[in-house]
Amino acid sequence: MTGERSDGGSVDGGGIGPGGPSPAGGGGPVRGGGAPPWRVDAGLARELAELVGWDPGDGPGALVAALAARVPAGTTAKLAAVAAGQVPPGADPEAIARQIVTDRVEGRPTPAWSCWALCTVLAALVDTMGGGGARVVALRRIDGRAPEVDLHSVVLVPHAGATLLCDPYFAAVVGGPGTPQRERAHLGVWAQRTDEADGRWTYEVGHGRWRHRLRYRVLGPALDRGDVRACCAISVVHSGVPPTPFAGLWRDDLAVDAHTHSGGGCAVREWRRAGPDAVWEGEVTLTEHPDWAAATADLATRTGIAVR
Repeated sequence: MTGERSDGGSVDGGGIGPGGPSPAGGGGPVRGGGAPPWRVDAGLARELAELVGWDPGDGPGALVAALAARVPAGTTAKLAAVAAGQVPPGADPEAIARQIVTDRVEGRPTPAWSCWALCTVLAALVDTMGGGGARVVALRRIDGRAPEVDLHSVVLVPHAGATLLCDPYFAAVVGGPGTPQRERAHLGVWAQRTDEADGRWTYEVGHGRWRHRLRYRVLGPALDRGDVRACCAISVVHSGVPPTPFAGLWRDDLAVDAHTHSGGGCAVREWRRAGPDAVWEGEVTLTEHPDWAAATADLATRTGIAVR
């Protein structure tokens, strides 16, 4: 679940050799310990905020909705990076944000980005324009259907005297650890946070398009760039996401994605909720396509966003 440069390489640099992803490489400073430096160039942050339609005064929940609606979540950036022998990106939000803006301004198809890329970009916008204090958090999937290793990321954002748990990949928002709000539906995505006696917490997320909810437990409560890079490297080998093209956008009462069937062929799927307050009720429409090019062309027609 990560991203690529327009020339097909990883925006974070580094390589994948016979022993796995290289721990060295470009993509800005990779620091261990301390608070992660998520702040990016202020002009770039303003450009990205304008592109997705986010006003910092609207708060972090609105930022999650803006990213989910305008920046595709998915696998194609990660797949391109891995094919090029690179560690999938995520640790350098400035490079990712610059590519998102440049692709859109120049009319190029955009990659579908991983949870790591989307979370560090959200954290960068919060730290640069939204008051600061964002923490990127690593989670491990623990529900009964989870693979042996499946990591996911969210962002904890200070807001109105409390903390919000923000998940731009799944378009979910709920109160953060220790806050009274333990359950919330945001744009038709249900989320629940449960605090545990040992100080850890779990996060469960689901909506009507899925047959099963996903449940995670906190693994790393405050990641720096080096931590995120390591998680991106782990995702090359261990992931709960199939290694096939997928790109999706979540908009108000409608979610649209293009995906690849395991047996061949592709499809575009629309999930339309039954109403503004519905979470589990809705209707799925599936349109089959012979290949990824046809599926992404259909996705672009429906959403106005071209994906590669």
